[in-house]
Amino acid sequence: MTRRETNGENGPFYKLLTHSMLLGAAFFWGLNPMVMKLGMRKLAPLPFNTLRLLIGALLILPILIIKKKMQPIKKRDVPLFLLVAVFGFFVFQFFYSLGVNATSASVSAIILGILPIVVALITWIGRLESLNSLKVAGIIASVVGVVMIALGDGGGAKLEQTYLWGVGLLVISEIGYGLYTVFLRPLTQRYSIYQIIFVVMCISLVLFATFTLPRYGTAVFSDLSLTTYLSALFSGFFALLLGNALWSAGIKRIGSTNASVYGNLTPVFGVLAGIIVLDEHLSLWQLVGAAVILLGVSLVNRRAR
Repeated sequence: MTRRETNGENGPFYKLLTHSMLLGAAFFWGLNPMVMKLGMRKLAPLPFNTLRLLIGALLILPILIIKKKMQPIKKRDVPLFLLVAVFGFFVFQFFYSLGVNATSASVSAIILGILPIVVALITWIGRLESLNSLKVAGIIASVVGVVMIALGDGGGAKLEQTYLWGVGLLVISEIGYGLYTVFLRPLTQRYSIYQIIFVVMCISLVLFATFTLPRYGTAVFSDLSLTTYLSALFSGFFALLLGNALWSAGIKRIGSTNASVYGNLTPVFGVLAGIIVLDEHLSLWQLVGAAVILLGVSLVNRRAR
């Protein structure tokens, strides 16, 4: 095998790097809810999201300046940027931050597990990507795996902590992130990933500030604890900036549908973080659920013969 074949798009190193990127995004997103809960003990969800978006945007700006990755946005791409930023990224962040507080952890995990289905439906309706039996089977398997993990603690779906409107908000958030995942790919062909994320973050930050400042004012950001700032810093850098950079790179390489199933590995890393940090226990049901998700990821990314 030549070096070109090894490092090309069909080479093993290229594939390994691509899947490692998506695994990295799922890893940071799996840790993020636990870290965000620490920050939101003293700061409400809306101002906390505003703060972490501000941190993420400020951290990515030097990268753009040093790498000189900024270029003028073409007029024909403005509607696509607005679709990705407003109806995708912002809708997900806004409705997720509200919906997760009105649902139990198990129910929210199940709802967030429908992302591959949402992405598959959008791409199928828009005829943007093709679906085959392997991909459909893999998507179903990954969703089943999420359900097994969510219910695997033996307590079932804790409906007493769940409100119907909270479920509705989370469904809307997943539709938003589905739109983000699908329509991000065309932009990655024409602009740097860092520029895309910066523009999307800035638009979302303006919208969050529009909802946050009239209600909470600026005083809410004063006298915050070090824990709150560190939580927002981790979430802004690792979850928002780095996580979305890895996610976007994976989408650019293998497509929206193939990448979306990696999102269902997020609860796997969340459970592992709970075991390591919070001394929680992993049930056999959750272990099997993780294996089913991995099977689903493998099926979706396997080429049909």
